[in-house]
Amino acid sequence: MFATEMPLSVVIVDAQPIFADVLTAITRSAFPAACIGTARDLAQGLASARAAANVGLVLLDLELPGCDGIVALSVFRKALPAAKIVVVSAVEARRIVLSALEAGAAGYIPKSVPPPVIAAALRLVVSGGTYAPPDYIAPVAASAAVNEPASPASRTTLTARQREVLRLIACGLANKEIARRLRITEETVKQHARAVYMALGVAGRWQAARVAESLGMVEIDRE
Repeated sequence: MFATEMPLSVVIVDAQPIFADVLTAITRSAFPAACIGTARDLAQGLASARAAANVGLVLLDLELPGCDGIVALSVFRKALPAAKIVVVSAVEARRIVLSALEAGAAGYIPKSVPPPVIAAALRLVVSGGTYAPPDYIAPVAASAAVNEPASPASRTTLTARQREVLRLIACGLANKEIARRLRITEETVKQHARAVYMALGVAGRWQAARVAESLGMVEIDRE
């Protein structure tokens, strides 16, 4: 008897029932065989996720009742370390987008984008990529690129291993995936990443990735 792959389980956590229905339809179009559950707040979302099997994707609104959105993201990250947590929110402030990504979101999708874009973004995330609207990230790289990272000296401070870690960060890989690909521990990846951030003069992986791309320091491998 041949083993079959379990269908993807998706939990949608959104306080607005109408938009939750919209997200359900979009998610169903992207993953026809998915098992999809919905919840209106953090507690319901966690209960739904724990009751489901093989939860691989959580769509999380940041404006949940009685809970800070970034805190909710952190709670889901801790409760479901193997799942991809994607923020789908009406909040479009750049600092919130970056905060969510730095807190471990696998993607940030504004509710204002068209359904086909949301579906494509979800497929990208499930396949191992990371999604954020380019217009939200590009100005960060541009502003950082006018400082120390633009100098040749900044580029040469990275070791070969650090440059490889940076390349994989720019590809959107998580620390665990980088560790597996390079056959090193996840803690070693974190140490290299911290050294990269210091050398580039940036605060975290998203700024490092965008600065690296803008300066041509890495070739982005999307395989």
